Amino acid sequence: MKNLWILGLIAIFYSTSAEAQRCDKYNRYCDAELLDYDYSSQSAFAFMYPGDTIPVKTVLYGNKEYHITVCSEHEGVSWKIVEPYRKTEKSIAEIRRDTSKTYKVDEYGDFIVDNETGDYIVESVSFTVDTIWNSERVAAERLIFDNKKANEWKERVSKTQRAFVYVIMPMDSNPEGSCVAVFIGKNEFQKSSFKTKKPSGDYY
Repeated sequence: MKNLWILGLIAIFYSTSAEAQRCDKYNRYCDAELLDYDYSSQSAFAFMYPGDTIPVKTVLYGNKEYHITVCSEHEGVSWKIVEPYRKTEKSIAEIRRDTSKTYKVDEYGDFIVDNETGDYIVESVSFTVDTIWNSERVAAERLIFDNKKANEWKERVSKTQRAFVYVIMPMDSNPEGSCVAVFIGKNEFQKSSFKTKKPSGDYY
């Protein structure tokens, strides 16, 4: 396992000063192999209690390769990566119901009157329902990764996007709290392409 000296640069996102002092020596709890990435800018650590859920907000910049992993004193910590976005949701504002009647007419086109009631005689009745909708933009999240399938996420990002790393401490963890580190590393990658050169000489 590579030396985790970079933890000295990791930012605190949830802790008291005493708890932070405990977690800043976090390398003794992490068995993950950190690759050749820069983890110094967005990585974080925290002191978490049973049932805690803490989000780490990050920006995944385009044209970079990312490696994200989470290490903890407690083996059962779960975590996921989501991408926030906005979507349109429709809701019913009003339902309008209308009743339409047609009346019988004689051969001259005059309405026929009921001799007993004095009212026009109804020939047919139709009902119409008109729904009025409201549309609004709401916040939503799209799942990128869940650690139920793997212990780390490695991906090349082509365009810049926001992301949240949600860390969930299970209820059966240490009641006195546990240290958790979120490693967010990035690395440049180059796009491969063919170079063209004007041929010289004769080709057959």
